Amino acid sequence: MTQVFTRSFFVALGALLATSQAPAWAQTATVTPIGTIQTSGALATAGTYTIEAVVTGVYAGLSPAGFYVQNDAAGADGDPATSDALFVVQTNPTVAVGSKLRITGAVQEIASTPSFNQAVLTSPVITVLAASSALPTFTILNNATFSSLDAEQYEGMRVQFSAPVTVADVAAVKSRGELTISTQGLVYQPTQFVDPNDDPASGTSSTGTTNVPAVNAYQAANTAKSLVLDDGRAATNPTPIPYLDAATGTVRVGSTVAQLRGIMGYGSSKWRIQPLAGTDAPQVTTVRPPVPTFSNIDVKLASMNVLNFFNGDGAGGGFPTSRGALTLADFQRQRSKILAALTQINADVFGLMEVENDGTRAISAVQDLVNGLNQALGAGTYAFIDDGGLYTQPNNTDLIHCVILYKPAVVTPYGNFLLSTTTGVFERPPIAQLFTTNRPVATRDTFALVVNHLKSKASGSGANADQQDGQGASNLRRKQQAAALVQFINTVVKPAGTRYVVSVGDYNANYEEDPMDILRAAGFVLGSPAASASYLFNGLSGSLDHAVLTPNLVGHAAVEKWHINAAEPEFLEYDVAGAATDITSPFRSSDHDPVLIGLNFRNIVTAALAPKSATARLQIFPNPAPGAFHIRIANPDARPLTLEVLSALGQPVLALRGTAAEVQAELARRTGALAPGAYLVRLRSEGLSEVHRVVKE
Repeated sequence: MTQVFTRSFFVALGALLATSQAPAWAQTATVTPIGTIQTSGALATAGTYTIEAVVTGVYAGLSPAGFYVQNDAAGADGDPATSDALFVVQTNPTVAVGSKLRITGAVQEIASTPSFNQAVLTSPVITVLAASSALPTFTILNNATFSSLDAEQYEGMRVQFSAPVTVADVAAVKSRGELTISTQGLVYQPTQFVDPNDDPASGTSSTGTTNVPAVNAYQAANTAKSLVLDDGRAATNPTPIPYLDAATGTVRVGSTVAQLRGIMGYGSSKWRIQPLAGTDAPQVTTVRPPVPTFSNIDVKLASMNVLNFFNGDGAGGGFPTSRGALTLADFQRQRSKILAALTQINADVFGLMEVENDGTRAISAVQDLVNGLNQALGAGTYAFIDDGGLYTQPNNTDLIHCVILYKPAVVTPYGNFLLSTTTGVFERPPIAQLFTTNRPVATRDTFALVVNHLKSKASGSGANADQQDGQGASNLRRKQQAAALVQFINTVVKPAGTRYVVSVGDYNANYEEDPMDILRAAGFVLGSPAASASYLFNGLSGSLDHAVLTPNLVGHAAVEKWHINAAEPEFLEYDVAGAATDITSPFRSSDHDPVLIGLNFRNIVTAALAPKSATARLQIFPNPAPGAFHIRIANPDARPLTLEVLSALGQPVLALRGTAAEVQAELARRTGALAPGAYLVRLRSEGLSEVHRVVKE
């Protein structure tokens, strides 16, 4: 006759045995090493077993609740390919860490409750063999070789990583108490380092998919080095939020755990480290970076995506806005954080994206930003470039636009603003402005700042659908925009009077993607390395924000990203934190990191080598060959002028006479064909004689 025991019988019996001696049949049952149950395969062998193991962690807050047990060395099967641990399901567990138990119960590893694809022992009948026993030693996991794809052999065991681990994602720390961690540093978007077309990635092809397998392989490696650091609870929105720095109330992508110890658990389709208590608890180190500084520069530029900065109707109403703040209180929080970031950056020229496209009136969003900066830093510190639209920017049908702010005391706009007039290509056309430096220590020259915001990866159909090559949706659109940007810079911006161009913005393209290759193929240089990320998407770090330079700025431009936003948890953002927002902090003022650029013209051969006197009338700015000389002549009294161009050896090349406007127009027409080389330009009039040297590339 076979005796049949119900589940309720075993539950009741387990409660009894936990505090009393086990019956004779339980004491004499065959003890099976856990490794034999776990096997070296993907699934444990189902069945009823008796095990003897040490309690290593108790988790009443998990779902299901229970505790982990692991064989000590004497009771293990000795096979490193099999796990020596199990999770024991028990509501309101009363066992203690360090107790050695004999447990009889049913083992299963299935997709549904209570297993959820973790090997578990259910309906436990428990006998306490020893109240205190030595804990099993930690299994050391080598960071360089660990793969979450092969973690089955460590399931439920006490593990320790051989080197520090890095926080790769913080998206679920508030909602579920989880951090995504990496055993090998940050986890990057594959196309940050792998070009879908080129191998090696240094190529500049922008068509084809020959290297997509390498993109997919990079992502597989991302998965292998990633797992979850849990908080030992299944609670939604746990309080307090775990792993936050006590001083700053944050945990960041890039934070580290110097010595991570825990139990290798499994749940929600992910391997996860369940934390231990006491001295073995995870200690997360979080450091916020100071604003980057530059030495020996003439001008500081910066760009930043300001997260849909919409100021309502500009008079306290107009909320909710179409893309930005929903309430006036939210907007005031957003505004305060954006201003905190901009004032600490303190750039001489800013290029900003995602500013409300409501023109240049006194109630406009761009004027609101300038007002806030000037209130913080002093009246007249900043002004904005008027893009010609009182109510909306010309050639722009989007709700947001790109804007340029500048310090009039440091730089002076040279000529009018430049806006791409190409139709049917840009959602938000690039805007550019040439500037000259005002600081007496700086060698005077022009430079241009171009501000861009290319099409996002979020949507696209047909040829613009996601091609599964790692570049997301609308890659074709961005490629067209990159080509049009090159055309805009070469045919509009440079001929306006500069050879130095800094093109900044949200390109919505990672470092090795096609739009950036189009810019490289045209001779431009990305100022930051691939490891310099500015954005986080789906737990992967990448760089959508770039400073793209003309090659003549290499060695004379320094580019740094201030990692204040992408690395920070979203719950610090004004629209999530609400009244708890730290309005004095620049951290998580947006979702993109700002890019800072320092320029130094002092070691560059420029048009004017000799110091200019206060009465100088002639300003000449170099241009790349085969362009013409670009000259500005200040001649308010309209006296006739004579301008001569001589070779470096003093031989006459060209002589012109007339008003300033006539000379400028004729010189631009007649110097375009001059060969590269050094020239002297001499301007003469009654009581005036100036000589400048021009180097034409």
